[in-house]
Amino acid sequence: MSFDAWKFTEAKVEALTLSNAGFMVLLRVHGAHKALPIFIGAPEAHAIAQALGDGGFPRPLTHDLFKTCLEEMGAEVVRALITEAQEGTFYARLVISRDGEEVELDSRPSDAINMALRFSAPIFIDQELWEQAAVPFDQQDSSDEETLRHDAIEQIQKRLSSAVDEEHYEEAAKLRDELRRLQTGGN
Repeated sequence: MSFDAWKFTEAKVEALTLSNAGFMVLLRVHGAHKALPIFIGAPEAHAIAQALGDGGFPRPLTHDLFKTCLEEMGAEVVRALITEAQEGTFYARLVISRDGEEVELDSRPSDAINMALRFSAPIFIDQELWEQAAVPFDQQDSSDEETLRHDAIEQIQKRLSSAVDEEHYEEAAKLRDELRRLQTGGN
């Protein structure tokens, strides 16, 4: 399978944020004053945060397990492709290489990003998608970051209370640790 590099532009994870609509990963092309916002679930956001170096979990997450499986089979993730959006839903492909042969797998963008980060593989966005869906973006000032942190703390406190009430203690422990990290000023 050949990679049509001319159709894509490389991007990096610029930020992982929490808005009033949920968690969002922002992908940014080097030098651009725009970012591609992709809304993701809380577990996926926590996994991306871990891959970005914001702490680990005592047991492997699903993405860590998948990475270990690929490595044991002599395979690696070589790139993640954010390919299109339909009705507000983004689509991605994960490209895996083994013995010089590449295989493309259908993937959620959050999973493709997670795996690319774990393998230090590049993330690419379809150029047409970038032009259509990227939004203006400037670095947030510290007051915006403090508002995001406060909103994240509130949301995690609610989820922690719910997890304890429903006796989901493993999830509650993870949320408790995340809450402590945010309250002590961790990113």
